[in-house]
Amino acid sequence: MRRAAQNTVAVPPPLVDVEEESEKSIQEILREEAKTGVPSLAVSFVLHATILFALTLFAITVDFDSESPLIGDWLVETKNDNPEPPKDARKPVQVMSTQNINKKEKKKTPKNTEGEKVVRPIQPVPIDKALAGRTERAKAGSLDKVGSKDDIKRAVSSGLAWVARQQRQGGNWQLHAGGYPDPGSRTFRTDTGATALALLSLLGDGHTHRGGDYQEEVAKGLRWLRGAQKVDGDFHDHVEMGRQSSFYAHAMAVIAMCEAITLSRDFTFHESAEAGVQFLLDSQHPTQGGWKYMPQDEDSSGDLSVTGWCLMALHTARMAEIDVPDEAFTRASHFMDLVADGSGAHYRYQPSDHESRFTPALTSVGLLGRQWLGWKKDDIAMRQGVKYLLGEKFKPEWAPGKRNVYEWYYTAQVLHNIGGDNWRTWYSDLQSQIVEAQKRRGSRKAPNDIQGSWDPVSPYGAQSEYSREAGRFYLTTLCLLILETPYRHYPIYDPE
Repeated sequence: MRRAAQNTVAVPPPLVDVEEESEKSIQEILREEAKTGVPSLAVSFVLHATILFALTLFAITVDFDSESPLIGDWLVETKNDNPEPPKDARKPVQVMSTQNINKKEKKKTPKNTEGEKVVRPIQPVPIDKALAGRTERAKAGSLDKVGSKDDIKRAVSSGLAWVARQQRQGGNWQLHAGGYPDPGSRTFRTDTGATALALLSLLGDGHTHRGGDYQEEVAKGLRWLRGAQKVDGDFHDHVEMGRQSSFYAHAMAVIAMCEAITLSRDFTFHESAEAGVQFLLDSQHPTQGGWKYMPQDEDSSGDLSVTGWCLMALHTARMAEIDVPDEAFTRASHFMDLVADGSGAHYRYQPSDHESRFTPALTSVGLLGRQWLGWKKDDIAMRQGVKYLLGEKFKPEWAPGKRNVYEWYYTAQVLHNIGGDNWRTWYSDLQSQIVEAQKRRGSRKAPNDIQGSWDPVSPYGAQSEYSREAGRFYLTTLCLLILETPYRHYPIYDPE
């Protein structure tokens, strides 16, 4: 629905006067022309009819500003859990060149501490070894460097067994399932998101549909994702757009599909993954370069949280031999400029937020994106941002109001890429807290299955963690992904 820019249209006074005089003159001229003859009457009639027609066109073509409202929200319940896909897939967004982007919107250029402009090339990093650390030998070597190898392996093994037990008969997983206590709110439900998180945790430990201890579970999960995919490539399991879960879930599904292809070298799901990648490309903001809860256009704006997952999906697509145009990475880098502070070291949620509204969670999302886009390890902004993340007040603590697995998930990846003593000390401290908090005993059967999981309400974490809303399954899969960090992705920079 379009919104009128003004309730009334201001019309210049001379134009109003002309219209009034025209009506008066027509009456007088009609009387005169009735006496003097038809030809003059016809000419006059055509003249004034033309004027009135022009005025009508002016009124019709007044441009009204518009801003399309969200069609739906993920907090709204839907009556149909398996809706039919939309009949008309969205048209692709025209990919713009870097030159066109800069013409439409001036790009912010980060500055260093001396105020000099820093120009960084956008060069996505090599991805040929990105998943090479998931073999048993490579995993052992990576865990040896961070200590407590046996504790981490036991925790991951127990956690993955819990995840596998929660799979539904159809192959999907749910955030709000009844097999365990403290499930997520039904208003937070997205089976695509839950299934993708389950697959990511299983794939992260090296299990695929062609190898490992969970071949059947992974295969069923991948088939379910493919079956849930809509005709336009969207994996999200709800038909209405605008739900907060939409692009989070879709991006996670793309990552899971592409990781499965890369690890197994089985291209059965390649066509489905390609369609999912194309949907991301079609949905990217045409100039700003971000993503949010709906396909973007010139009247919308993305946010960094969603954009972080979407950018990771595009990088993982490269691993699965799916072409991603350079323009997509150029635009994503542009969006990160828009949400960075002046130095490029700290990041906030969306471009309209004040530069001072950066957080450690969003800063870690931004820095990880920069790492994948080619920033150097010794870049001054990278060093400043990492120093901020390592600040004493952000030290991980599994305590009421302080636990934040979403923040730790991203910070772990940033520090792991950097490597060194700071990474090892930070991770060693965090993994010991996560391992200690895992439920090592308890039931293994529904509806009280807890053994191997993590409790989302004892304690409640930070508000921005969302574990109390998304529940035990969400918290458990993120804890597993954090524990798998040393081997889930090969470090972007040369290991120290």
